[in-house]
Amino acid sequence: MSSSNPRWSLTPSAIFRYGVAVLSVTAALIIAWWMEFAWQSAAHVSLFLCAVMFSAWFGGIRPGLLAIALSVLAFDYYFMPPIYSRALKPQELPRLLFFALSAFFVGSLTAAQRSTAESLRDARDDLHGTLQELKRINAALQAENTERKRAEDALRKSESYLAEAQKLNQTGSFGWNVSTGEIFWSEETYRIAEYDLATKPTVELILQRIHPEDIARVQETLDRASQGGTDLDFEHRFLMPDGSVKYVHVLAHAVRDPLGNVEYVGAAMDITAERRAQDDLRKSEEKYRDLVDLSPDAIYMVKENNFVSANPAGLC
Repeated sequence: MSSSNPRWSLTPSAIFRYGVAVLSVTAALIIAWWMEFAWQSAAHVSLFLCAVMFSAWFGGIRPGLLAIALSVLAFDYYFMPPIYSRALKPQELPRLLFFALSAFFVGSLTAAQRSTAESLRDARDDLHGTLQELKRINAALQAENTERKRAEDALRKSESYLAEAQKLNQTGSFGWNVSTGEIFWSEETYRIAEYDLATKPTVELILQRIHPEDIARVQETLDRASQGGTDLDFEHRFLMPDGSVKYVHVLAHAVRDPLGNVEYVGAAMDITAERRAQDDLRKSEEKYRDLVDLSPDAIYMVKENNFVSANPAGLC
């Protein structure tokens, strides 16, 4: 099994870049020959420097180094006297060295420029991708905010409808966590008990409103509810600060949370008008009965041809 460094592996793309370096130097050498034989003019070393620059820009630092090495060999072969001779005179060595350093500098600078350009392009692409992602996230957040605002508006409208409905039928809702003592009241429940909405409801606060004649019974009902977790269905009276009396009918269902703690969810109905109407009806019936009983005339009540009752005068 063989292992290789992926940085040095020859992929088709890498082979192509190295091939471009070889072709660039070869082309520079051919042009130098052509200039010498066709135009009878000496070729300039800039041809090989251009080949190095092109190789480094197109392929990167490694193809650029290959172009430098080939250019040095071509320089040694072509430019050093005697022409086309491999015999290198010591006095010509500085010239060759200067050319090699110049080629290396030009190649390194070109490769660095290429790397910088690629980095800038990658950074631009990354920035563009980041901006696109930010736009997508912003659009999603705006949609989420719009949906949340729509849900909040719907919830507020629903709560408003519920508050108006409770106000119309004079029925408030409440919740009571027996284990923590926490109590929740709806706006209508606050109105029935005539407490400010900023007031935190408690059992003690409720007992302060209970009519003195009903306190013992209400306290017993609450104690039984907190111990047994049974549903609630009872009536009591509120004695308000101005001395007026309100009749309240309480209905509540007991539920248990996952820990087994008892919670109540219920309703408190203001039935004062109903109780007053019943009292007025009873008083009216009593008054009518007194008038009938005290009348000197005989009065009989018949229903479907059957005798029902008569006043004292009718019984004489």
